[in-house]
Amino acid sequence: MKTLRLPEKYITLRTLWSSTLLRVLLMITVLFIASGILEPNYFDTAHLMTVLVLACFLGIICIGQTLIILTGGADLSVAYTVTLSACVFGQTAKLTGSSLMGLLAALCVGILIGLFKGIGVARLEITPMVMTLATNSILMSTTYLYTQGVLKGSSHDWLTTIAKGSVWGIRYCVLVWVVLGALTIFLLRKTTFGRKIYAIGSSLRVSRLSGVNTRLTLIIVYVIASVMMTVAGILLIGYLGYPNYTMGNGYQLISIAAVVIGGTSILGGHGSYLGTMGGVIIIYLIQSILIILNIAEAGREIVNGVIILLVLFVYGRSEKTT
Repeated sequence: MKTLRLPEKYITLRTLWSSTLLRVLLMITVLFIASGILEPNYFDTAHLMTVLVLACFLGIICIGQTLIILTGGADLSVAYTVTLSACVFGQTAKLTGSSLMGLLAALCVGILIGLFKGIGVARLEITPMVMTLATNSILMSTTYLYTQGVLKGSSHDWLTTIAKGSVWGIRYCVLVWVVLGALTIFLLRKTTFGRKIYAIGSSLRVSRLSGVNTRLTLIIVYVIASVMMTVAGILLIGYLGYPNYTMGNGYQLISIAAVVIGGTSILGGHGSYLGTMGGVIIIYLIQSILIILNIAEAGREIVNGVIILLVLFVYGRSEKTT
């Protein structure tokens, strides 16, 4: 008796419907429509661009968070990596009178922070969450010592233009996010380094036995992540006009939530940055709905916490069943 087989096109459709990216796209569509029903002006092009501008800062931070989570870790030093880098940019630019010097100093700080975290995780074999949480505490104290409690510096014309300017109705900072996102997708899909990241997330031990230099790969991952957080911090100065001590706080846990919502396994080894971009947009669509409903800041934080717990619960169960 012959076994009945579905045509190849039906198998493809079934696979498509079960894909994470499609689920993310459906969530974006549902939230987008819901936002438009609650607020008719939501579909205005200028408003949509404003949402994308707010999303781009988190999106750039999530480049690094995605790479780290793919290796099986998570970065809990986002808040003060962003804040310290921004403060270094502002104060160095003010003291030297050169925004270029401020940019170079901030990037150097980002690289040093990445090296510190990467060496701790890769060579000292400290658990990523413990290492990055301790780093965040160190960076918080360093930020206050560095600024002596007085924030100096402000945005410069070129930085304000990148953060707030536009071409053909598209903001420059959104274009920066798209370009960095495309480079990240290429890195993960088309390079040997990207394959090493997935291999480490799947099994660190097997990767080592296969000849992968896991220590160097992890260090580079943490350096890239910290540099992306630095870039986000500098762009935030352009958007806000000046640095402040809480500018990075809102991105600490929500960056992890966005990555996991986008389909990246919290255990590592599976996911994509394209999904993360969708997760970032979902986060901000939810935030927009909460604002439309006049939910207070404290209420929005509660919702953010619930989202993180739900996402971890759902993906944790899916990992156990696969």
